Amino acid sequence: MAYDVKAVKREWEGHETELQWGRYPVEHEPIRRHCHMIDDANPLFIEAGRCPPVMVDFFASRGPWPAGEFDILGLIRRIPTPGDRLINLNQEFEWFLPVRVGDRLGVRHKVVSIHQRATRLDPLSVWIRTETTIVNIREDMVARRSNQILIHRTPEEIATGVSRS
Repeated sequence: MAYDVKAVKREWEGHETELQWGRYPVEHEPIRRHCHMIDDANPLFIEAGRCPPVMVDFFASRGPWPAGEFDILGLIRRIPTPGDRLINLNQEFEWFLPVRVGDRLGVRHKVVSIHQRATRLDPLSVWIRTETTIVNIREDMVARRSNQILIHRTPEEIATGVSRS
């Protein structure tokens, strides 16, 4: 069966997950350990209780494993594509509000666009753009992340014409 990107676009573009709250509140000890690990003695993080931007995504998540239905990987895996090899081509963050120790963060993911465009890797490559919104307990937007993800088949699947969709 041929891959119908138009049908996939109709079903999935604009799809948004429910708001999911992070497993842990923003805590000083993980921030302190992170800062010491990378030799960052910034007093805003070590003493003033601000969360380094790189850790905001961590505190907004449900944890590293297993991938849940509502995290970004779980969402991407539910979208029908010919292959199942993912490459995160880029991500961009925008920051709107500071995050402090004690804050509770939540996250929601949205499928912005889906396109099929050939690459040298795979003539049936699928490009998926997602947007992740991170909010605080008042549901004020703290940060927004955009991802461009490429999904392709293995060389063996390409050689044999196999498609998982």
